[in-house]
Formats: sequence, C-alpha cells, structure tokens
Amino acid sequence: MLELNNKKILVMGASGNIGKKIAIKLSKLGAKVVISGRDEKKLKETLCELEGKGHYSLVFDVKEVDKIMDFMKSILEIDNQKLAGLVYSAGIIPIHPIKNTTYSFLHDIMLVNYYAFAEMVRCYANKKISGKGSIVVLSSYAAINGDKGQLAYSASKGAIDSSIIVMGKELYSKGIRVNAIRPAIVSSEDVNEDDLSSGIKDTINKMRTGPIDPENIAEQVAFLLSEYSSGVYGRCFDVRGYLS
Repeated sequence: MLELNNKKILVMGASGNIGKKIAIKLSKLGAKVVISGRDEKKLKETLCELEGKGHYSLVFDVKEVDKIMDFMKSILEIDNQKLAGLVYSAGIIPIHPIKNTTYSFLHDIMLVNYYAFAEMVRCYANKKISGKGSIVVLSSYAAINGDKGQLAYSASKGAIDSSIIVMGKELYSKGIRVNAIRPAIVSSEDVNEDDLSSGIKDTINKMRTGPIDPENIAEQVAFLLSEYSSGVYGRCFDVRGYLS
C-alpha cells in the first residue's frame, strides 16, 4: 500500500486548486506537509483540511527568487527535519497574443513558472535542506501543443520539461529524483465551464474524458513521491485523455 509516513514534503502553490488537493492527499498518506503560497487565507483553509498532525503553512511569493534559500532554511529550522519531497504546483496561466507578449511580460511568467522552480530544485539539492527524496513539478500539455495566446505559458512549461531530464541525470547521484506531470485541462471549483474560451472547450471535446479531476493529479504526485516510483527519473507523464 502506498504510504508517505512521516516524510516531510513541501507543496508550493497550495493555495491553488491542484496544490490544495495534492496537500490533502499527501496528508492522508501520512506525510508531514508544509504548504506554501501567496494567499494566507486559502492556505489556512487548506491547513484545516489536512489529516494527521505536524503540518504547517508559510506564506511566500516565489517571485522573490533571491529569497528562496532563506525560505527553505526557515522550513528546516521549524522542526530541524530535512525535506523528503518537493511539489512545485505554483504557476501563472496567462492568455496573451504575441503582440502583447513583451520581454517584461515574458520575464514575469518565466520568473514564477520556471526560474523559481529551478532555484527551488537547486536549494532542495543542498544536503542541509533535504535528505534525498523526490521532486514533482506540474507541467502542462501546452508545453508540447500550446494554443493561441499561450506563447509565454508554453515556453515556461517547455523549459520545465527539458530541465527535468538534466536534473534527473545530475541529481541521481544525490539520491534525488525529479519528474513532471503534464496535464491538459484540469477541472476547477472556481471556474464555470460555460465561461471557458472556445479554444479550451474544443480541447476538452478532443480529450473525450472531460476536464481532469485534480484528485487524479494528486494520486499521481503521491505515487511519484513514494518508493513505488524509485526507478523513475526525469520523466514527463501525460494526462490528456485522447488528445494526440
């Protein structure tokens, strides 16, 4: 049976829909979950839904990339227990035509979706921060088949996909695994399907399975964090129904 008993796992982006579901699932499997995001109110709500004991939340904005190491150290200092896993579910999903995708806009998206992730992996790999373990990042189907208006978003997720291959090879000797989950359209409690754009509705129709349940994403994250996936390094796992 899959279990994560007493493993201290950091979930970034836990104030979002997918991050919240992941954090709850990990707590049910016995993990000691540290949740982080920008919205303190939502983090507190998520914290109340976690099962078991020893969980806590920390508000942090990943745009402050230069402060990530200090943030990681603060997580260690709370209980002096090293991290055994990291989930990076933080991200921005903008829709911008090319004419409006300026350098500054592109930089802002890369900062949150990619640069902060890369820096977090670098810090996690410090033996003072983690005791080996597994890293899972949320990529997107847009990385390999982005739609109109997704130049910045697709580029940031494509950077993740190519990076985890390198990270997987380089961090293998440290006993750290890095993998990604690449979902298509994920259902959200905050979004009415009738309000979705025609492009997103078309993608959902092609999936033929409906939007992905975030609970399913959480299950896959848990698997990749567990010992059951001990031989999996530098892989992207597609969750996209019948999309080609």
